[in-house]
Amino acid sequence: MLKLPAQRQLLQKLPASSSWLFFCNLLEAYDEGCVALEAFRRDGADRFYIEEYETMVAELEADIVRDLACVVWPPDR
Repeated sequence: MLKLPAQRQLLQKLPASSSWLFFCNLLEAYDEGCVALEAFRRDGADRFYIEEYETMVAELEADIVRDLACVVWPPDR
């Protein structure tokens, strides 16, 4: 969630439910991709892998932001 500060409040409001399993899996893939990307950068991995993971993480982040924009959850009152 540190990479998605604008979406943090909405993410925290999502119910803990198996109905959100796909979205939870998407967030988990995003987290794992970010961790791997940082490791590649830290360890001086081949630029090909770094660029591949930068693209993948950016696409996952865009998917998360897009999907969150569609979520209708109890608004702030």
